[in-house]
Amino acid sequence: MFSGLQLVEDIIKGLKLFHIWIFLGIEDVKQRYVRTFLGPWWLVIGSTLWILTMSVVMSQLFNQPLGSYLPFIAVGMIGWGFIAGIINDSCNVFLVVSHIIHSVNLPIIVHVLRFMTKHVVIFLHNIPIILLILIVCDMKMNLNMLLVIPALFLTIVNAIWVAVLFGFLNARFRDTQQIVTISMSIIPFITPIYWDKAMLKSKQWIGDLNPFYHAIEILRSPLLGNMPNHISWIVMSFTAVVGTMLMVYTYGKFKHRVIFWL
Repeated sequence: MFSGLQLVEDIIKGLKLFHIWIFLGIEDVKQRYVRTFLGPWWLVIGSTLWILTMSVVMSQLFNQPLGSYLPFIAVGMIGWGFIAGIINDSCNVFLVVSHIIHSVNLPIIVHVLRFMTKHVVIFLHNIPIILLILIVCDMKMNLNMLLVIPALFLTIVNAIWVAVLFGFLNARFRDTQQIVTISMSIIPFITPIYWDKAMLKSKQWIGDLNPFYHAIEILRSPLLGNMPNHISWIVMSFTAVVGTMLMVYTYGKFKHRVIFWL
């Protein structure tokens, strides 16, 4: 009978193999840009151009001053890119390493940690863009920015259970990837990424019902020097607890079956 203790044991074993999943996660990023002159810096260039383009367009569309709207858009887009990248790729977290799962006896959680390493590295590549934009736009930096550390930790905790659940689900039912891809192409337009929730005025409660808003808010507010609202912390903490409970159940039920689905 599987218990949460077995998952903890797998996590401990996985953490002891940190040299493997950190190395492989970084290599996954490098492989995307193998034999290119600028390497991973293409990530920074692409993100910068996308941010500048969207900032100019959206500031004109919503009649907002570019100087204050640019940091808002930049942090929101980079935060969303981190979250969306994790959710989209989580469907294939086990499929892309099926050859390893079939040939090497490693805790399943190692592949999830490798996956997370890749996305954290990509996110960190974009941090210089945020800092540069904050400096150019003369944004005041303060101690609130340190809250991005617990916010990132909480985001990673949520990302791990998402990766495990979607990884198992897509390994069993391959249509999952298509459903997730379509959903993630719609969500940005109904989430305060390119627009501010305050624009909803008396209907701001609509934004509060969107969990993706809270996922972005706990990352965006600290990086802009603001204190995230307590509702966002509560929502993301709640999803972390509930999601982890679901992960404990599915991990124990399917970790030995996933090899037959790949």
